[in-house]
Amino acid sequence: MLKRALALAVLLTAPVVVGEPAQAAGTAIGPVTLAWADAEQTMVRITWTETTPVANTVGVPNVQPLGTTTVAQPNELVVEGRSFPKTAADGSQQIQVAGSDGTEALSAPFDSYVRPSSSFSLSFAAYNQLRWSLPADDAVDGTPDDPLDLPNHYSYHVDQGFDPNPFQWHDGMCTVTTTVSSTRTGVVPNPGRPFTLRVAAQNEWGQSAVAPRKVSMVPDVQVTAPGATPYGGTTTLTGHVDQNAMLITGKPPLCDERRRPLAQTTLIVHQRTSPQAPWTVVGTTRTGDDGNYRAVFRNPGPREYRVVVASHIDPAGIPVFGADSQTRSVRSVTRVVSAKFIQPTVNLGTQPQAYLWVDPAGSQKAALQFKNASGAWQGVAYKTLYAGRGILAFPWNRRGTTQFRWWVPATGAIGSTYSGVFTLTVR
Repeated sequence: MLKRALALAVLLTAPVVVGEPAQAAGTAIGPVTLAWADAEQTMVRITWTETTPVANTVGVPNVQPLGTTTVAQPNELVVEGRSFPKTAADGSQQIQVAGSDGTEALSAPFDSYVRPSSSFSLSFAAYNQLRWSLPADDAVDGTPDDPLDLPNHYSYHVDQGFDPNPFQWHDGMCTVTTTVSSTRTGVVPNPGRPFTLRVAAQNEWGQSAVAPRKVSMVPDVQVTAPGATPYGGTTTLTGHVDQNAMLITGKPPLCDERRRPLAQTTLIVHQRTSPQAPWTVVGTTRTGDDGNYRAVFRNPGPREYRVVVASHIDPAGIPVFGADSQTRSVRSVTRVVSAKFIQPTVNLGTQPQAYLWVDPAGSQKAALQFKNASGAWQGVAYKTLYAGRGILAFPWNRRGTTQFRWWVPATGAIGSTYSGVFTLTVR
């Protein structure tokens, strides 16, 4: 009994050892694989394996969630390729699949690179064509042969934004038209209105983020010209030039056309000898801050004239479509260089000598005229000029002061003209 009592006492005073329950095995998420889900390469299929079904969260770690699945759903998620965050060409990202029990796995690294288009350049290929172009994309792929790599192929989306109602202010967002090019250069014709221009490269990952650029245009060039000016003398053209420009305000941006003077801009004066002849350059002039201009040049004969604003990039980097003025015809009349008497005062009985010098210097047969007592012009005599000059001596027996003038006939295309009035006094 004693032994049994002692044994019982030892049993009662010894610590009780309890066995630990068996731990459940964690869910093992297997390889995360990526592949294009459609022939157009617009959707990406993400698949994975797991030893025990759990709910999953799929995304780019610390960047962007892409979606979730429940316990009952297949281990698959299909997402749009354009929903992935963009990477640099030498950058990369991975897809993470995380189980609701805390387990996770990563895909192989891949890039989602879209070439930037912010560097697209603009120039005028022709008078009414604005050329856009992008340099070759020489970026180096930092994840060659990743699961989603495709041949490097882009389309280029050219967006033009217009004021939806050019006759009202702050009335709406830009009305956008889009054309798509398969090449990295193209032209935009002059639509006759100002607009915004955006060129964005697009591939399977979407479009590059590009800010639009404004494009202005000259609606017309006003010009005033004299009907005729003396041959070899000066012809003066005057006029005014405006431009229509885009004003972008607010968020989302509103498009508004505005008209303002085309200030401090070079204009080109053209001339031609007939409607069938080619235009040639006379010279240039420049608008003032108010858009007004004045061009002065020599009259070389009858001509047609126009004033041209060439298409150009202004100092602010804004392309401006140019315009031509209407055609103005300026006739050319004989220029009287000098018309006078050799001696404007003579004694009675002395033959006065009337002198004439004209341009062009030909053999014109000029007529000397005087104003009679009735105030009408009356002929005295003709004088055939030599090299545009001549002196006519004639008898004149009237005392007092008399007004005279020369009439000079046309020479070819150079029109006839009268000289200014000059006087003779007979004592």
